[in-house]
Amino acid sequence: MFNKLIALAAAALVVPATLTQGAAIQTRNADLSPNAQVCTGPLTGCITIPISSDDCTSFTGGLSFLNKEVTEAVIPDGFVCTFFEQFGCLSEQGGEDTVNLQGGTWSFFSVPGPAGTVDFNDLSSSFQCTVV
Repeated sequence: MFNKLIALAAAALVVPATLTQGAAIQTRNADLSPNAQVCTGPLTGCITIPISSDDCTSFTGGLSFLNKEVTEAVIPDGFVCTFFEQFGCLSEQGGEDTVNLQGGTWSFFSVPGPAGTVDFNDLSSSFQCTVV
C-alpha cells in the first residue's frame, strides 16, 4: 500500500511538469516569424522570406534575382504588404509606384492599385509588411 502511495505521488509531480513543457512549446511556436512567399512565376521560382512588421526587404544581394521579376506572392493572414518599384521601400510617385496586398495569394498581373486594378508584374524592387 505504501509503495502505491509513493507511485501516485510521483505521477502527480510528473503531470504538471509535462503540461508546463507543452505550454512552453506552444509559446515558442507562436513567437516564430511569419513568412511571405515571393515567386518569379506562377507558384514557381518561389522563395520564402521571413517578415517582421515594418521592416523593409530590398531585392538586393541574395535576393537580387527577384528584382523586377516578381510575378506572384503569398502574404500571411493578418498582414498587409506593400510592394515598391524602388529599393528601400521608397515611393517616388506618391504611392503610384506601389501596391498594397493583404493576406492571400496574389498574381501581380492583376492587383489592387491606388486607382483600381493594375498590372504590377516584374516591377517590384522591395516590399514591407505591417500587421493589420
